[in-house]
Amino acid sequence: MDVLIIAAVAGYIIFRIGREVMGSFRHPDDEELLDYWNEVTKQEDRSAYRQISEHLATCNECRDRLDELRKRPGGPGAHSPMITRRY
Repeated sequence: MDVLIIAAVAGYIIFRIGREVMGSFRHPDDEELLDYWNEVTKQEDRSAYRQISEHLATCNECRDRLDELRKRPGGPGAHSPMITRRY
């Protein structure tokens, strides 16, 4: 019985770690990037915010997409084009 409990706990831990690692490799869509920039994600889902932050740290493509989203007319940062990156 003890072995079964230990195996279940170990399986759960491996599942959680795998989900976190795989989440940081996924490219967020435009809506997720805008929610990240506006800090909506930070308030609603700290885990998702951390995953997007980690992803942006390593993915030039997504950083460039976020910059383009910010520069769109009416987008976040459109009124302040000299905003520096927060990622």
